[in-house]
Amino acid sequence: MKRREFIINSALAIGGTALLSGCGKKEIKKSENQVVRRKFADIDTPLIALGCMRLPMRNDKVDMVELDKMVEYAMEHGANYFDTAYMYVDGKSENAIGEILKKYPRESFILADKCPAYLVNSQADVRKLCEEQLKKCQVEYFDNYMVHNINKNTLSNYRDNNMYDELVKLKKDGKVKHIGFSFHGDPQMLREVIKEHKWDFCQLQLNYLDWEVINADELYQIADDAGVPVIVMEPLRGGVLCDLPEKAVAKLKQECPDDTQASFGLRWVASKQRVFTILSGMSNFQQLKENVDTFVNYREFSEKELKIAHEIAQIIQSSGAISCTACKYCMEVCPRGINIPAIFGLYNVYKGSNQKSKSFMFVYNYKALDESTRADKCVDCKLCMKNCPQNLDIPKLLKDVQAEVEKVEKETKR
Repeated sequence: MKRREFIINSALAIGGTALLSGCGKKEIKKSENQVVRRKFADIDTPLIALGCMRLPMRNDKVDMVELDKMVEYAMEHGANYFDTAYMYVDGKSENAIGEILKKYPRESFILADKCPAYLVNSQADVRKLCEEQLKKCQVEYFDNYMVHNINKNTLSNYRDNNMYDELVKLKKDGKVKHIGFSFHGDPQMLREVIKEHKWDFCQLQLNYLDWEVINADELYQIADDAGVPVIVMEPLRGGVLCDLPEKAVAKLKQECPDDTQASFGLRWVASKQRVFTILSGMSNFQQLKENVDTFVNYREFSEKELKIAHEIAQIIQSSGAISCTACKYCMEVCPRGINIPAIFGLYNVYKGSNQKSKSFMFVYNYKALDESTRADKCVDCKLCMKNCPQNLDIPKLLKDVQAEVEKVEKETKR
């Protein structure tokens, strides 16, 4: 989506804001049950934060009533860290969270945003985008501001346009308090980026599955060795770790009966001491409440639980699931508009469940996708692979899913 389209979407995004407006600032009714916090720079930060990439939706608009309820519960329990970005929710996220947070005293919450590197063509663009984002979020400064999504495709934008230098200027001007970057590259690139400049923090994808199947352990170690504080994204692997295969569910219930799938995954991430907050994309109040309650009643991860996490990761790997986090970066460049995250999500649910009972629903839900966005419309251009943080061979995987759909269709017709 082009920048102009984002701006138009942002202007049209907010639904029901009249219900939320008011003259004074909202009084925060602090609960006795507060989430645990960790020190970061000059602030105490909640260990759980609301990632605003998957907000509650209603009729293609952000459900402001539900979001208001979520933010209120989070604020009451000390989960006062909110993370948004320019392109989240098709450009609607910044406006939405800004509209909710404007009711609260500015010093009562921590707000993070990101400069979209792919839109930066000059150093001046960094400040221009930041000013635009500040207006959308209705704040005078961001607590944390970062270069968004440094990877092999955006690295030149970041370097050639001196994005770091402009972030430093924004910090000196009081527009941002701390500067960092979010990262979707390989270990060597991370070493280079960390060594090039003095960063206040970095944002990495960490969870107990990626620790086993890709290089999350090495990425974390690089940041830890460099003494760079870490924000975690995708702690539940885009929901994959909340929809475990039956064998994994049975093991978790047997070994950790006091945990939900989500709480187990979040506590695993919190066991990494360089981590100061964990972003979780929560799309309804129940998800937020469960995650907040996990850190209100926080328990340290044990050595035994680390072993169990390893065993569950092995079960997931053997289930045939696709390692997609539904970030949608692939869809930004797909010339055919194929709904890759939805296709892989349906396939993962099918593969990770009792296939005999799920096969009908797998095909039914797949057929419910717009015909022009299904797997068989892939033209194998491989543009999606350049944007994939997980380095997936997306065209091949789409062919695999299509073959599975056809196979299941034949079997159900017998």
